[in-house]
Amino acid sequence: MKYDITKTITKGAQRTLYALSGAMFLLLEKNDFEGITVNEICTFTNYPRATFYNYFDDKYDLLNYCWYRLEQRIELDDYTGIAPEERIYVFFDRIYDLLDSEITAVQKILEKNTESGYMFNSFRIYLGRRMVEIFRGCISSNNYSIPKEIVADHYCNTLLLILKWAFRKDLSYSKTQAHKYLYYLLRS
Repeated sequence: MKYDITKTITKGAQRTLYALSGAMFLLLEKNDFEGITVNEICTFTNYPRATFYNYFDDKYDLLNYCWYRLEQRIELDDYTGIAPEERIYVFFDRIYDLLDSEITAVQKILEKNTESGYMFNSFRIYLGRRMVEIFRGCISSNNYSIPKEIVADHYCNTLLLILKWAFRKDLSYSKTQAHKYLYYLLRS
């Protein structure tokens, strides 16, 4: 991303970043990611292309920022006070609650974007990378005869698998049921 989000963000920049990322989420409800253009994003937000390019290299860069915003809403950085063996369940709950609170939008996005498309792969990679970092510290090396990184990757993939199935329109199930599935798959 061209704009350095690690520095203090002005209110104007924050408004612009939120408008552009918000537009991306709204457009994902109507089109698949591959069909969305920078022109469409700019038209939707009423920002000129120059403003878009002051913040992002392209729509892929904007999508990564959208994942960053979701990460902030989920509070993935807030894990130091959580017992290592409980982190995956706490993060599952946070992600589930966020997706559930936006269920209509999530289901529209799922309808328009295929699992094999760029948007899903981008989400999987972004969230997976962050969660592997977090889960790596949760795993006791005494409990496993395989590298921590593999176990962390397994935790992350299992969490994403349960979320995917929990929010499919035709198969959705409750948070309690999703928890049971997650627990079963991780403990068996």
